[in-house]
Amino acid sequence: MTSLKTVLRLNALSCLFFGAMFVFAPKSVPAALGHVPSGVLVTLGVVLLLNGAHLILAAQRRKPWVVEIIWFTLGDLAWWLMTMGIVASGFWITTPFGLWAAIIVATIVAVLGVLQMWALGTGSSDRSSRAHFAAIVTSWLALPHWVKLWLALLNGVFFWVIIFAPETLSRMTLIAFVATGPLLMAQLAHDGGLRRILGLSHLVPWGPFLIWLPLQTSAETLIYTVPLFIVVLICLAFDVVDMILFWRGDRKVFGTG
Repeated sequence: MTSLKTVLRLNALSCLFFGAMFVFAPKSVPAALGHVPSGVLVTLGVVLLLNGAHLILAAQRRKPWVVEIIWFTLGDLAWWLMTMGIVASGFWITTPFGLWAAIIVATIVAVLGVLQMWALGTGSSDRSSRAHFAAIVTSWLALPHWVKLWLALLNGVFFWVIIFAPETLSRMTLIAFVATGPLLMAQLAHDGGLRRILGLSHLVPWGPFLIWLPLQTSAETLIYTVPLFIVVLICLAFDVVDMILFWRGDRKVFGTG
């Protein structure tokens, strides 16, 4: 569990650093970011300081509690999603420096969350990192061919819109696409393969995106929004079915027999 404790300490360091910055510099930070209310930053700073202290406490235990690790990871992923939402909306964070700083920090936080799940997954399965990665690859290869073709089509439509659509639609599609990444990787890192709960990684960020898409439909964007809306709607329908089956007990990792 040494690697897990190392990640927990790094996570604690980031929480304490940014928490202290938000609490003790509530006026200078908003100026760099844009128009973030100082009261929001102070509140967030206090939460980060408390979470940092909790992370240090968890790292001191001989064997950290699983429920704590999942809690910390959910917080990291929530930070990532909230940052993506704020960047997409243009709310509060409005300066170029603030946008890039927010994205970089959120990426670091998301990586720490994924690493926590990786350490937890390899520890619970008693596998080496190489064996754990091999299990993920085996799980992917075990998917039916039609599922692989469907995923190729889904990703192809996203890339097509990101590359060729008008700026606003392209940017929002990129944010929606990227937002799912850490959620998907956290589940794979923990389970060592694909399970039906993976659908939750799409439902959370793409649900609001699906509502937003029709509002952007015009003569110029129709060729992009319609195919994108259709594939996202189909994907979320599959995800809802997967979630229902998961909660009914189908929780095996694909490729494990």
